[in-house]
Amino acid sequence: MKYFFQFNTLFFALFISLFISCNDNSLNINVDQIKVELNVMRFDQDLFENKLNTYQEFKNKYGVFLTDYTMGIMGFEGNEQEAFNQLMMFKNDPNAKKVYQFTKEKYNDFSVYENELKKAYQHFKYYYPEEKIPKIITYTSNFSFYLNPVGDNYIGMGLDMHLGEDFAPYKYTEIENYWHKILVPQTITLHHVLAHANDKFYSFNLNKSFLDRAIYEGKLLYFIDATMPHLKDEVKIGQTITEFNWCLKEEKNIWAYFVKKKLLYEADSRKYERFFKEGPKTVAEDVPADSPPLLGKYIGWQIVKKYMKENSDVTLQDMMKNTNAQEILQKSNYKP
Repeated sequence: MKYFFQFNTLFFALFISLFISCNDNSLNINVDQIKVELNVMRFDQDLFENKLNTYQEFKNKYGVFLTDYTMGIMGFEGNEQEAFNQLMMFKNDPNAKKVYQFTKEKYNDFSVYENELKKAYQHFKYYYPEEKIPKIITYTSNFSFYLNPVGDNYIGMGLDMHLGEDFAPYKYTEIENYWHKILVPQTITLHHVLAHANDKFYSFNLNKSFLDRAIYEGKLLYFIDATMPHLKDEVKIGQTITEFNWCLKEEKNIWAYFVKKKLLYEADSRKYERFFKEGPKTVAEDVPADSPPLLGKYIGWQIVKKYMKENSDVTLQDMMKNTNAQEILQKSNYKP
């Protein structure tokens, strides 16, 4: 990827803006009449505001999540009762109480995000009317970086991992700086829906090659297109607007690089993992120093979008369950 086109940045941004605004989004459908009932459970409030206090009270309300939280997310040791006893000490820890206070200040009123989640699940129900909606359980974990754990009929939501890119305490954790841009309120619903999609569809990912990985990541992002059509594309993929515009501008060259380096059918993940990892940039042979991360995800997304455009008879359900990445590539007629 040595030869990259050079454009006037301002002109390019204006061109893309006009293109997107004029581009009809066939996934932007009216779902207002679809009924959805969410069950949002505030474990963080029940714990730190002493609304529940005994093991049995927590177990009756939260079921398996209590064990998943205490012994899994928090890593408390011993049996379930012993782990719960540590939880009772944890809620009185000054640092834990401070973290909860941060989240309470931002998310005590959760109605905005409940509305976002409801709208996303209305779209989900449009495509999957018979599917159940999992419980949504909010919690804090002292910045353990568990974003959205998925368990038996629930998806967790670590609110302390959505306190904002400029949230000062993140600087004193082990969370790398490049993650901060996605630890924002705008990604609460996005990360929840991605966790739900990955849990639902991961078994359809053969994961045997670069192409398998790219198409699967592209399918997840297309699922977000279908369930959150109003979300900005750069937010969907987890890039800044500058990084995303770089990919738009260089799409042809990114694809040419993958083809030239014979990565499409590469089976050794060590040779292509870098193109799917979060990071400050993509570091690889012959890749420009200013290249953003997630180039593999971006290309996979464009292939899947082109495939769905070229094959109007294919439903979202059909596409998400299709394990034949080669077929999706061929029938996409993808030629950036």
